[in-house]
Amino acid sequence: MVRMPPLAVVRESVRTLGVALEGSRPMRRSVAPLAVALVLALPGLTAAQDVRARAYVTPGTTVGVGSVFVVNVEIAGTQSVTEEPQLPDLSGFAQYLGSSTQSSVQMAGGRTSVTLVLQYRYQALSEGTFSIPAIRVAAGGQTLVTEPLSLTVSTSAPRANPTARGQPGQPGQQSQPAAGSAVGPDDLFVTATTSRTSVLDGEPFVVEYRIWTRVDVTSFGFTRIPEPQGFWVEDITPEGQPQVEQRTRAGQQYATALIRRLALVPTGSGQRTIDPIGLEAQVRVRRGLDPFEEFFGRSSLFGTTTAPATVLSNPLTITVQPLPAGRPQPFSGVVGRLEARAELDRDSVDANEAVTLTVRLSGDGNIGAVPEPAIELPSDFEVFPPEVSQAVRPSGSGLSGQKTFEYVLIPRAPGRREIPSIRMGYYDPGASAYRVAATAPLPLTVTGAVVDGPAALTRGGVAELRQDIRFIHLGSATLRPAGRALFAQTTFWLFLFLPLVTLGGAFALRRHQDLLEGDVAYARGRRATRVARKRLAEAKRLAASDDSRAFYAEVARALRGLVADRLNVAEAGLLTDELGQTLRDRDVAGEMVTELSDCLGHCDRQRFAPPGSDPQEKARFLERAGDLMTALDRAIR
Repeated sequence: MVRMPPLAVVRESVRTLGVALEGSRPMRRSVAPLAVALVLALPGLTAAQDVRARAYVTPGTTVGVGSVFVVNVEIAGTQSVTEEPQLPDLSGFAQYLGSSTQSSVQMAGGRTSVTLVLQYRYQALSEGTFSIPAIRVAAGGQTLVTEPLSLTVSTSAPRANPTARGQPGQPGQQSQPAAGSAVGPDDLFVTATTSRTSVLDGEPFVVEYRIWTRVDVTSFGFTRIPEPQGFWVEDITPEGQPQVEQRTRAGQQYATALIRRLALVPTGSGQRTIDPIGLEAQVRVRRGLDPFEEFFGRSSLFGTTTAPATVLSNPLTITVQPLPAGRPQPFSGVVGRLEARAELDRDSVDANEAVTLTVRLSGDGNIGAVPEPAIELPSDFEVFPPEVSQAVRPSGSGLSGQKTFEYVLIPRAPGRREIPSIRMGYYDPGASAYRVAATAPLPLTVTGAVVDGPAALTRGGVAELRQDIRFIHLGSATLRPAGRALFAQTTFWLFLFLPLVTLGGAFALRRHQDLLEGDVAYARGRRATRVARKRLAEAKRLAASDDSRAFYAEVARALRGLVADRLNVAEAGLLTDELGQTLRDRDVAGEMVTELSDCLGHCDRQRFAPPGSDPQEKARFLERAGDLMTALDRAIR
């Protein structure tokens, strides 16, 4: 039995022959019978092709650190796979970026062959020679295994895009960049700089990541953001879009922008390494299709395209030195400058009344990590846990800020009292010595007599102070007649019918579970609201990040998913016009359908807009989408 070729093969063959039909009319009449004969012969030609697989790396087996390389899995003899291949773990030296698929049809020597190439993009991170294990792929009713590969990552290798015009290379060859599309290591790079390379344990310093470019970068995104090990991290990147400025570096003019700024505080001594971050930028390049375009002075807008270019920042090595011996106790952990102040909201109070003590610690250093101060109060004072607030901001090459502790104190006996000095040690790197920040003693006059009341007023309301004596409950007892029949009591009937109610509930629950398992429309309808709320909650989480595209994609997914689940239609491939017509058929108001189309259109536009968006605009759009989902859910049901 002859196996029919895939429909894509037939279409590609007819398209190839169509090139020959673009000549004169007599030529078309002579080629047409040949085309028909070739299409009829395709089943026999493709049936004899064996299914085989191989793997190779583009642009070559040697790439530069930070460059993108593609692991290609080529399957000859088929245009589909039974299941996606299990990729080897390359996380030890590379970062996974994404995947794509390419198919081709070739006709040579009277034979037609089809090929499918699965392409997986990685960014090289570490220098060395690495092995890519064999890859298993299921295709053509059998399991195929590729040969292992070897890849060398070198800092001396040039950084080049593995594809031309941002598309995967042809199987079996190393594709070259399109004309004008090569991005050299001096054209686009990211630098990591630190305010200090040698710090003390607990001393803050700042790391800045800056992009430098001599090419037209339309957008960029982070492919790798490692978490610095052995540091307390505070992100102090300026809000909004990066500010682009012109600077000269090594005699070359660059457009540069600050893309990430961190304040780091080491949490231990020793040598520390800050791994590089990864970046993928979309670069506008010349297509090179019209050599006379520049000569005649025509605009190059339609002669350009975008291609991805990936870069890595340089790693940083920080030497963390331990603090000298002789720390004063209690020690705040601050390496810098520390000031302490304390104040009472009043200097005279009656016994058993509350007074507020405020302790403010401010200065330069890691103020946010300062522990709660120890206060030695007189024995007749009752103290409640403090309310803590803090404000930390970047300052020069480190951090500064203020941390506030508010205590509620209740004196129990009258007399003249004193809040003792509060002391906190810190290390001053300028003087290379330990110092102590201390508050002044605070006098407090407690008036009145001792009152042993059961409760006292605090900031949280009425708090019980003593539990050793309980008051006797006074009131009339509840009496009932003796010898009352058991069946005359309401409790008897409640317990009598409780098994029947439980049995009915169990039957209803089982019926509900059967419908969920057997009736797809019922299951999707019951879960539609819960799934939509979960997606909207995920969108709300993404609104706080800088990833605007993911936020708008999640909102569009929530809107489409709610309507698709309620109407029991397939969400994949559901167009906006088809969605609106389906809702109109269900008698949904036209204004609501128009609002849905506007929201989906806004999401599509924002998904392809440059990164970054106003957080307030995201919040307003999220509220708008939530109101629309509530109205649609009510209208469809």
